[in-house]
Formats: sequence, C-alpha cells, structure tokens
Amino acid sequence: MPVYRPFPIDSDQAKQMRKVAQKSRELLKEPAPDTFLGRKTQEPFLTEEEDPIDREDIQNLIHSELQPPRN
Repeated sequence: MPVYRPFPIDSDQAKQMRKVAQKSRELLKEPAPDTFLGRKTQEPFLTEEEDPIDREDIQNLIHSELQPPRN
C-alpha cells in the first residue's frame, strides 16, 4: 500500500482553516449584538424648533478664548 505525503500547500491550507476555526470560536463566545431599535445610543438630531445657537457647546465655543480679536 503506497504512503502519500501531503504537499506543502495542503499544510498551509490546514493552518489557514485552523485560524478560521479559532476566530469562529472566539466570535461565538461573544454576546449577541443588541438589535433593539428603541434603544437610544446617541443624542437625537436637532429638530427645526431648536435653535443650534442655544446649545451649550456652541455657547462655550462662542465665549471661548479661541475667538478672533475684535477690532
């Protein structure tokens, strides 16, 4: 019965498949992503009723030392 030796490319492919399997196991250990659409994860967009100039961060910028010199 003849003995067949794997080619070097077979070894490379086996290494790559082990890496893929390792990464898959790591991803499966992580919790499932949260897909609840009602959850607020960021500030809502400004509505037309709100004036951006009234925002605190804009007011701080206006009154900061970064203003150009007044003539």
